[in-house]
Amino acid sequence: MSIVEIEPIKIKLPQRIARAIGRAINAEVMDKLEKLEKEMSEIKSEAAENVAKQARVRILRFCDEIYNNVLHTKEHFDQILQDITEYEHYCDSHRDFENNMTVAATRRIKEVYEECLENKSFL
Repeated sequence: MSIVEIEPIKIKLPQRIARAIGRAINAEVMDKLEKLEKEMSEIKSEAAENVAKQARVRILRFCDEIYNNVLHTKEHFDQILQDITEYEHYCDSHRDFENNMTVAATRRIKEVYEECLENKSFL
């Protein structure tokens, strides 16, 4: 008589069942998480747009002050030039964002900045 040894077949049935039950239980949570991620993305986008709009307001206001002969410190110019840089970066990466409002103002601010550097006429 000979003995034949049969190797048991490993069935991962309990693990698969547990995974399926876990997915079923967490489906609602996963859906809510996806919705939250989408909303968070929209909020970030809106916040970035608001920051750009605030920079635009500061740029336009600064230019108005220049036209009204208000003198500024070099530090104030440096800050507005930083606003211009950040605003332009935002506009470059968001082509649908309207930018035609600050083109002339930016040009004028930079011209006056150069004049102030040459004449040492900062406040």
